[in-house]
Amino acid sequence: MNSNEELIGTTYSHAKYGDFQIIDYENSSRVKIRFIETGFENFVSLGNIKKSKVRDYSIPSICGVGVFDGKYPSKIKGIPVKQHDIWSNMIHRCYNHKKHKVSPTYTKCSVSNSFKNYSYFYEWCEKQIGFSKKGFELDKDLLVKGNSEYNEDTCIFIPVEINLALVKRQAKRGEKPIGVSFVKGKYIATVGLGRGKQKKIGIFNTENEAFQAYKQAKEQYLKELAEKWKSEIDPRAYTALMNYKVEMTD
Repeated sequence: MNSNEELIGTTYSHAKYGDFQIIDYENSSRVKIRFIETGFENFVSLGNIKKSKVRDYSIPSICGVGVFDGKYPSKIKGIPVKQHDIWSNMIHRCYNHKKHKVSPTYTKCSVSNSFKNYSYFYEWCEKQIGFSKKGFELDKDLLVKGNSEYNEDTCIFIPVEINLALVKRQAKRGEKPIGVSFVKGKYIATVGLGRGKQKKIGIFNTENEAFQAYKQAKEQYLKELAEKWKSEIDPRAYTALMNYKVEMTD
């Protein structure tokens, strides 16, 4: 076998990632390589170099935008890592065209450059209130109403119960204001309580009356949820729920 000095500087070609070069050699299990085109560096085994089992983790591998850089695992002992599941779903939700056919509202959504990197997202999750709690989900638009970008400044983790209460279901309600339906010449106000549960507020003569009734009931319900979860959620989420304003154009 070549000596350490002879191995350093040797260039290999990979069918997918292009040329890479050995730049340092500690032992046969830790050989440092650099991909020439991207400059990405990583430690691999000499055996994997010879078998061409190396990977340039700097190249996006999820929907052409998500960078899984190899710093943190996607699975541990065959069990999916929570951070990776959330990260992968977020990327697919925004950039997988097949999913847009099922959920067209996400066609206008995007992911920030920092969140496209798995390591960054992984470390961000570790610092977030609610991330480690069962039944909490990633939310992008409670703090900034109407926000369409997943990023570190607007995303938080909130309970499923709160997340469901914020779902608008625009496609199902048609042209009527949120919370309002028209049946037999009357306007009916109904507030959703999550998981398919609904509460009928009343029957009204005008669309605006029905909406105002819905608005009052919905805002009160969100305040109740804020108080219920106050001790477990991010203080920013609590404030946002207490100040949430329902608009006719929601």
